Amino acid sequence: MTNIKSLVRHIVPKTQKVKAPAPDFSQRFVGTWAFLDTKTHHDHLLQISPDLVIQIDGQVLPGHITGLDGNTLTFVDHFGYQLVVHTNEHGPVSIYDESSNLDYPITAARPPEQTPSA
Repeated sequence: MTNIKSLVRHIVPKTQKVKAPAPDFSQRFVGTWAFLDTKTHHDHLLQISPDLVIQIDGQVLPGHITGLDGNTLTFVDHFGYQLVVHTNEHGPVSIYDESSNLDYPITAARPPEQTPSA
């Protein structure tokens, strides 16, 4: 019996498990989002491009994305501070800036313009 099991293991190929592709949550964050700095009382614009380049008030932030899931996009700037954008099914709702240890609620949203389909 043992010989038969051994023979079957070598003849019959094992079934391979295929992983489903990970969902792409990046598009939840794409757009232009306004937030108010409560310390300075200035409105700022956060822009996130389709390739996840982040700008604040038109200035590209040097750094890189370190985390992305259905609820958060985590960016680390060149100083090592995190900027965390929190979202729900409608888009970003707040921004956490580790350098100031403050959460900024999104006050207005302007999602990216859709290009018409041909």
